[in-house]
Amino acid sequence: MMYQSSKGAVEISTMPFPYASNALKKLRREAPERTDEINALADHVAALEADEAENPRAVIGGNMPPEEMPAAVTPATWTAIKAHMDDLLDLARGVTGITIEDEAQAIQVGKIMRDLQDAANLADAARTTEKAPLDEAVKEIQDRYNAYIAPLKNKAPGLVSKAVLALNNQSAAWLRKLDDERVERERLAKAAADKAAEEALAAHQAAKGSDDLDEIDAAENLLAAAEQANRDLRQIEKSKTQVKGDYRAISLRSVWRAERIEGEGGKALSHYAKTQSTRVIAFLEQLASEDVKAGIRSIPGFKIIEDRVAA
Repeated sequence: MMYQSSKGAVEISTMPFPYASNALKKLRREAPERTDEINALADHVAALEADEAENPRAVIGGNMPPEEMPAAVTPATWTAIKAHMDDLLDLARGVTGITIEDEAQAIQVGKIMRDLQDAANLADAARTTEKAPLDEAVKEIQDRYNAYIAPLKNKAPGLVSKAVLALNNQSAAWLRKLDDERVERERLAKAAADKAAEEALAAHQAAKGSDDLDEIDAAENLLAAAEQANRDLRQIEKSKTQVKGDYRAISLRSVWRAERIEGEGGKALSHYAKTQSTRVIAFLEQLASEDVKAGIRSIPGFKIIEDRVAA
């Protein structure tokens, strides 16, 4: 038997208790001539109430966690749940935007609000049940791959990730040794280039006023030697410390990090309060919000405001 809701036909046997109960009351109040639907809804509601009597926690409001969703909720299809929520939303649209003027209106608004909250809980429980098989399938896939490729930041890094780390550390040690040797060669080459340039300049100055051809030739030779020493230095400076093979070359790269200086946190806070004020303010507001939720009612630099809301 189908219930003709405002959003379309819904199979009565799939309707959760809150939806079926509200629909039955609505038909009895507004369309008593729809006797077939009323009788079917009445039987369905009675059956659900009987289930509830056997298991009083088998309805929304029984404080059951989603993973223990009772059998009375499981058959509810998305179509039925959606139609239920759509009907309640239509009711909500009819009363919102109007100032409550008497107790009857307040009760009506409160009931719609509670019904919507129950419908949201029902939908969330059904959502959890519907996606549970997918969650389990995804977890199986994730676990299978993570055993090998989970990043190092994970609590349980993957085998491949750990192997890459070990090999990288091994390569880095070798590359640092090669780079230390390159730095030393560069130092020696610079010292030789500086010395050759100094000797060539001195010989060139002396040869300017010399009448000794051998002295002039020697100065030119020293100048050529200085130029060669400088070329050797440039070659070493341009060289890269790396390991090459039939793969992408492995080389050293600089990785910079900031390390806080003990006892100078105030300086850092002052610096970022000027350069990153928006982010600092957001962080302070987050800390203050956490303290207020924890029950603290006095925070320097903040005023604690009490708002009264319906619950």
